Amino acid sequence: AVKAKTVSVKHSKLKKSRQILAVSKVIYFSKKGQGTISYVKADGSNKIAIKKTTGKVTIKKGTKKGTYKIKVKVKAAGNASYFASPVKVLTIQIEVK
Repeated sequence: AVKAKTVSVKHSKLKKSRQILAVSKVIYFSKKGQGTISYVKADGSNKIAIKKTTGKVTIKKGTKKGTYKIKVKVKAAGNASYFASPVKVLTIQIEVK
């Protein structure tokens, strides 16, 4: 199973610099798919970006307090033994407190 998480970050840290969250902080994998996993932002706040290859989430410096959501498409490419996975669309929620 692949599920999105809700993550809280401190506004005081975002005043000074951007914040980068590891993929494990924002997405729960009970099993990772086979082959290369890609992450594509489908929709959501322009204050948050996700890196296509690693899934690291970047929250821009100066983001105000509030709740931000992004939709992310996650897909495993497969390999010689496994087919590509279907695309999973997840909604990640970031709370700036």
